[in-house]
Amino acid sequence: KESILGAVPLGVDTFDSCYPTRLARHGTLLTRQGKLHIASGKHSRSYGMPIDPECGCSTCQRYDRPYLWHLLKAKEPLFTALACAHN
Repeated sequence: KESILGAVPLGVDTFDSCYPTRLARHGTLLTRQGKLHIASGKHSRSYGMPIDPECGCSTCQRYDRPYLWHLLKAKEPLFTALACAHN
C-alpha cells in the first residue's frame, strides 16, 4: 500500500495485473460483494440480473448472468472477452 501511495505523486498512475484476466478466463467475476463464480448452476436462471447491479461497464449494462453462464458452459470465446471487460 505504501509503495502505491508513494508512486502516484511521482506520476505513476497506471497499474497492470493479470489477476482479473486470469479470474475471468476461469469463470470468476469480481463484484462489489465479492467474487461471483458464474459457472454455478444457480446463475443459469437469474434472468435480467447483471453481474453487478452497481457496475456501469458494457458487460453489466448489456448482458445478464444466464447468458454469460451459457457462454462459459459452451466454451465461447466471447465469454472471456466480456468477463475481462467487466473485471
